Amino acid sequence: MKKIFLSLLVFCITFAGCTPKTVISRTYNFNQMRRIGIMSFESSWSSLQGVENLFAKYLISAGFQVVERSQLESVLQEHNISVSGYLSPETTREIGKILGVDVLLIGEVTAYTPTRKELTLVATRRTESRPVYRQDVMQLPDGSYAAYSRRVGTEYSHSSELTPQEYTINAQVGVIAKLVDVETGEVVWIGSDDAESSSALSAADYLARVLVKSFTKELAKLQKQ
Repeated sequence: MKKIFLSLLVFCITFAGCTPKTVISRTYNFNQMRRIGIMSFESSWSSLQGVENLFAKYLISAGFQVVERSQLESVLQEHNISVSGYLSPETTREIGKILGVDVLLIGEVTAYTPTRKELTLVATRRTESRPVYRQDVMQLPDGSYAAYSRRVGTEYSHSSELTPQEYTINAQVGVIAKLVDVETGEVVWIGSDDAESSSALSAADYLARVLVKSFTKELAKLQKQ
């Protein structure tokens, strides 16, 4: 059974798209999760600062109690606790005691490509036609001759014209988020995804919505078991 599982995992990783976007702990007691502390997401791009607020919005909509980033960071600064980089189990326990949260949502913007304009040349093919005449001579009844023209066919000419056209390539954003138990430091849920949209903000908003929705669906299934 283990070999079959590993084979399927290798297959999914190789061909991409069949691996789940989120993974939830099957052993963690989510009934004890009442309040979620939202940490500031790491981002190397200034235009994507504050993505954690989008997750807070959808977590609140899903019915969770949320301690949002600014409140959390303000309290931690008062207690001289660093919230950047790796959080040790000791730090998460201290955060949990101070703020009364059960888990922390920690995340990172992993990729970003801004919306951009591209210019391409489109070839337009044109075909023109014109009649072809031939001069001829005919004899009139009085014995004289007269010249006349008669159509003998059609001549075609082809040409192409290059026209510049501008099109927009959507912004692309990648995000990874995880829920960490403050007592044990255990990652109890993790999700990642990427999306594209007309703006980085709308792509990030979409990611927050689908990842939170995925978490709540997995949680509901787990609680029914």
